[in-house]
Amino acid sequence: MSMHINVPLCALSILVAVVLLPQMSLADFFKYKDDGGNLIITNRFEDVPVKYRKRVTVVWDKDLTAKDPVAQRSAAALEHYEKQEAAKKAQQEADDKKKRNTKGKTLVIELDENTGQLIRRFE
Repeated sequence: MSMHINVPLCALSILVAVVLLPQMSLADFFKYKDDGGNLIITNRFEDVPVKYRKRVTVVWDKDLTAKDPVAQRSAAALEHYEKQEAAKKAQQEADDKKKRNTKGKTLVIELDENTGQLIRRFE
């Protein structure tokens, strides 16, 4: 007695997609060399011609960034910009706090007769 299991092609396709796609979607880029020796990098596995799919190497974004001087400069510039923005925000918060602490107070300015310096304080 032989038993035949009839699995619809659609169900089989879904099974293959469920098993393979999570692994491929974790990759950021796929690289391969074509017959002319040209290095091709794409972020879509579907863009890799079928005849080159056995040659594909998965490349993660951080790996490409580490080797790309333009990306390194861009990352450094972004980091510098973010530091400047954080410093501006911290200064603004300090200024706002100072304003809140002096709100409703009177600024008193005195002249120190011994040193000639102006002394400022809020009362």
